[in-house]
Amino acid sequence: MSQDHDDDHDHDDDHDDYETLHLEMHRAVDELGKYAIDMEIVSKKGIPKDTIKKFIESLMIHVTKNCMAKGADLIGHIKSILLCDGGNIMSSVIDDSAKVKMKDAMTSDTIFGGKFTMHVIVHGIWDDKVREAVLEVLPGEFKKWDVPYKVVADYYETEKSAAHHG
Repeated sequence: MSQDHDDDHDHDDDHDDYETLHLEMHRAVDELGKYAIDMEIVSKKGIPKDTIKKFIESLMIHVTKNCMAKGADLIGHIKSILLCDGGNIMSSVIDDSAKVKMKDAMTSDTIFGGKFTMHVIVHGIWDDKVREAVLEVLPGEFKKWDVPYKVVADYYETEKSAAHHG
């Protein structure tokens, strides 16, 4: 009889462990800052593909570093894609080393325009801080590489706050 009682107790411990893990997972997800931005690039003179690739790499590195400087303690992922008539260039950063992985599926050597989208998911700062980190970096990087752009839309959650999640 005592054995049955111990088995029930072990079952309760398993349930408690599950509940604890479940709660920790929710907390981890709740502490993810997420942000996405869509931009349009238009250049009448055209931008060499090599310049665009250097621009994307520099932008991704600086966004990563700025997120970390603002309090992010873990990079979920930072991804971007440039879609043009001549194909696309996808890039990603998956940790705070800011090493950019790039997949070049662009057939043309000059980019005259396209849609550039960036998604940022980090741990440790809220959406508004992630947005701030990205928007602080954009103007300088686009100017440095002489890439004309226009923000079309950005997406982030405005309801997240310490009070809401307290």
